Amino acid sequence: MAGMRTLTPLLAILLVCSPMAGCLDVLSGNDPPTAQMSLDPSENIRTDQSITFSAAGSSDPDGDSMTFTWTFGDGNTGTGLTTSHTYVQSGEYVVRLAVGDGTHETTISKTINVLDSSAREPNAEITANKDDDCEGDDPPGGDFVLVWVCDDDNDVNDRSVEVSTTVTLDGSGSWAGCDPDDSTCYAEEYLVEFNWDLDTYTDSDGDGDPENDIDATGETYEWEDLPAGAWSIRLTVKDNQGLVDHHDSTLYVNYRGVWSDFVIDRRLGSDPIVMTWDYPVTYDEETKDRIRYLRIKLTYPAEDDDQPGGGLPGTTTNNRLELYMYNSTNDEVANTSSIEDDSRNAGDCSSDDRCVWMVIGGSTVRGYLPGDWTVDLVNEETHNTEVKSMVIELQYR
Repeated sequence: MAGMRTLTPLLAILLVCSPMAGCLDVLSGNDPPTAQMSLDPSENIRTDQSITFSAAGSSDPDGDSMTFTWTFGDGNTGTGLTTSHTYVQSGEYVVRLAVGDGTHETTISKTINVLDSSAREPNAEITANKDDDCEGDDPPGGDFVLVWVCDDDNDVNDRSVEVSTTVTLDGSGSWAGCDPDDSTCYAEEYLVEFNWDLDTYTDSDGDGDPENDIDATGETYEWEDLPAGAWSIRLTVKDNQGLVDHHDSTLYVNYRGVWSDFVIDRRLGSDPIVMTWDYPVTYDEETKDRIRYLRIKLTYPAEDDDQPGGGLPGTTTNNRLELYMYNSTNDEVANTSSIEDDSRNAGDCSSDDRCVWMVIGGSTVRGYLPGDWTVDLVNEETHNTEVKSMVIELQYR
């Protein structure tokens, strides 16, 4: 009788728990597994094509061994962490994966569209529009989009470079069924979706895949407020059958700013006169956004009539200006102080001028922090100096 009284609380617990889902989980401390499913190929699936189904990524929080059971929606089944299946008829099928750990079973499903093996894939195409550079020279060859922002008449009182432009991405060359240039081909297929991923290195939708984001839609897209830089882009088109195609390209935005015909003042006492320009520099190891060349081009007269205190009529004096470049943390990157006067003839330089170019390659930029860089124009002479032009070029391609 005493033994019966001892068992009564336990029986009561079992009687209460038995109809309650999850009660045994509490008693056993066992949690259900998680299930993940992937397919290869994941798109443009056709009849008579072997598809690999994978449950890789599935897991059990308790470390229990797992079983994997597949149903393919056409009456066939499979087992295992990976398995393969071929559909013999076109149509829409719901694929289910059940992951069990001996106590629990977690099920997920995915709907796939299987097309006839003769179905024709569409063709995605990003038009490779490329600007001439600011001097009118032809762009380099290649499958990419290139834009030059040319600010050739800047005010010397505004020496802060802020690049902002609008770029039209053009997917109008895409087609469905057959190439429109083929006059012998008739296409009943047509495109129903144009989806743009504006940075294939960034997972903007947070699903773990940076290459499937939809950042914009439409046959063409006006991308506004773009700074200088580079972006890896993708256009995905889908036709009325559900078939898709991708085209990957790179968009480059280069910049040139020119400040012309101004005067830098003379040194006062022992303090040189400094004029500072600032500009953005980007370099990302993991993406295409890596500057290729940063150029500063300075042109000024070799001699000047402006003598301290007025000087004697007809006399001249040599001009000498220096450039000092700093990165975003104010570390000096380069300067021109070691360039002798007779070597200051870079580019198409007149014999009456001094022409100094400071060219920094991407490998040098990589050794410094990107961000807002500066360049100082310095006059240590005791007379004013005319500056014919000061040029800043940010070239990503």
